[in-house]
Amino acid sequence: SRPFYRAIKGAGRGDSCCELGTAPVASDSGSQNKVTPQRSQDEEAPPQQRNKSKRKTSATKQRVQQQSQAGVKAHTCDQCGKAFNHCSNLRKHKVVHTGVKKFKCEECGKAFALKQNLKRHQLVHSGERSHTCDECGKTFSRSGYLSLHVLTHRGTKAHRCEQCGKAFTLKSSLTMHMKTHSRTELYRCDHCGKIYKQKHNLTHHLRSHTGHEVYPCDQCDKVFTTYHQLKHHQISHSSERPHKCDRCGKSYKWKSQLNRHQRVQ
Repeated sequence: SRPFYRAIKGAGRGDSCCELGTAPVASDSGSQNKVTPQRSQDEEAPPQQRNKSKRKTSATKQRVQQQSQAGVKAHTCDQCGKAFNHCSNLRKHKVVHTGVKKFKCEECGKAFALKQNLKRHQLVHSGERSHTCDECGKTFSRSGYLSLHVLTHRGTKAHRCEQCGKAFTLKSSLTMHMKTHSRTELYRCDHCGKIYKQKHNLTHHLRSHTGHEVYPCDQCDKVFTTYHQLKHHQISHSSERPHKCDRCGKSYKWKSQLNRHQRVQ
């Protein structure tokens, strides 16, 4: 059967704005096995009424376009309050709240609710940075990161900390800074013992010891000097146990654990 989309009255006020449905239509034999799209009221209405309906639809589209241009996001998620310009984006977003994560990264095992988030994550493994800042030449894996970075060149610092008065260009920077007022956890360098309040400062400092890029884990506070070390560590966050003993069936996350197990048997 061919699906059709039916607009729901009250869309954009936190309701589910679109609904996928089908309508049964009786065949000549009286059965309802065939399912075809419902005919709209416009098709059965007189020409004058159809023209009026078309004008109304056109006005609605124009209003939605004006709202989009003005930055108005009419479709709001009733679970988290996040707003979207289009109904389809809201429907896609709501998958996040189901808890189902069916898109899994083959490199590290991390799973995502949306395919687009998996694709975005996979850039971490490829090392691809195709978005370059025209001001300073710094490169980024995502266009969104570049857009945020460009703001730092404008010098505008609209986000101010209420506790100490320090101002930031990005809201995310303020959020990270606010943690320094309440955080008791510290990050210590294993090479020289120097202590930092924020993980990214330790990451930056470690480059002075290694002379090259370092690799922080995106699931915990650990930082590694080689990509191989990071990959090996990330197995600890995965539930997979790919190394299985062919004698007793017991499985392990790391091959070294399996080798140790087989030696004591």
